Amino acid sequence: MTMDNNLPELITGAQAQELALHKYWLDASVDYPEPHYLLEYNGVGFSPLGGIQALSGQKKNGKTHVLTQLMAAILGSGSERLAAKLPGLQVCPATRAFLDSEPSVLYVDTEMELLNSAKVLRRVHWLCGWDMMTGNDRFRILWLRTVESPTDRFELIKKAIDWMRPTAVFIDGLRDVVRNFNDNEESSLMVGELMKIATEYNCCIWNVLHANPRPMADEDGKMRGHLGTELGNKVSDTFVSIKKKTANGVTFTVKQQDARGKDVEDWSFEITDDAGGLGIPRILGAAPAMEDDEPEESWNIDDVKQWLTEGQNDIVWPATAIYIKKLLKAQSGRKKTDDLQSMFVMARNRRLILPQAKEEMLKGQRCPKYHLNEEEIIVTHETELPF
Repeated sequence: MTMDNNLPELITGAQAQELALHKYWLDASVDYPEPHYLLEYNGVGFSPLGGIQALSGQKKNGKTHVLTQLMAAILGSGSERLAAKLPGLQVCPATRAFLDSEPSVLYVDTEMELLNSAKVLRRVHWLCGWDMMTGNDRFRILWLRTVESPTDRFELIKKAIDWMRPTAVFIDGLRDVVRNFNDNEESSLMVGELMKIATEYNCCIWNVLHANPRPMADEDGKMRGHLGTELGNKVSDTFVSIKKKTANGVTFTVKQQDARGKDVEDWSFEITDDAGGLGIPRILGAAPAMEDDEPEESWNIDDVKQWLTEGQNDIVWPATAIYIKKLLKAQSGRKKTDDLQSMFVMARNRRLILPQAKEEMLKGQRCPKYHLNEEEIIVTHETELPF
């Protein structure tokens, strides 16, 4: 038998280990570039290419409208509507010059009804100045509500990313691509996979995940489960959307909770009817600071009644005094303890809230909880549409 001298040399031991590690060594001779931030608000960059980002908030707090703003800003350069409705929010000029083509967006919807997803598409088209009934290859929506398996959903997302090669991906409902958001191992694997995909395709991946339920909308709400913890540890940016109801209407505030770069200032927005029933977001500018010293004359019993009426579904009744004060704070924007106590006492004295009867109190319960007085408060269980 003759030896075949053309066989490759067998690599073993230290050589094999070095070969396996070769692509993971950091090279001191390389001048690694600064991150390319895809977006900026008032000149401050965020959402770097190759990174993952998080958007959180309580349910029905405008998260999808925030995504609409981000997606339209990426796609709609030069649009007069974009400049008018979303001032200050745009693609970073240096990143636009770096990209070898016009940026593109993949939006993944895991939970909304088909009509609501279509409205997201048409909002973005309207802001970009595109025909709302004609598709554009730079913007695709992957609708996965009817896909039952979380694993199948994620496989479809990966296939869509590989086929489209988008500049940014928005997963509206990360909870729906895992089986158990409280499973440490699954959560870690999911976030690791997202980081790997963002790096390999040099794209941004935005992930929407609800905050833990709270008795009121709270910007300090932690994202749900181990998945939220793991995502929060790995993202380059975490934003939260907060809804505020006032006598003048509803506004939303977008806050950056965490950032690896320079902090982006908060901005507020409202929903307009400029495109009929679609609901178009319009940035109002920097979010106003909360004033602690607002005079008592600026509110009265009618205000308190309105705040209780509008926010009644934000807490579970019967409710403790402290939760009612938190609800009033969420609705009114006040922070002074004395004001909240005064509003609570006013509501109780005017019988907008009624204490539990003694027979309703549980064993060991020291203080009564309170019911809404249905004769004074408009009780409704209607929920707001998510668009």
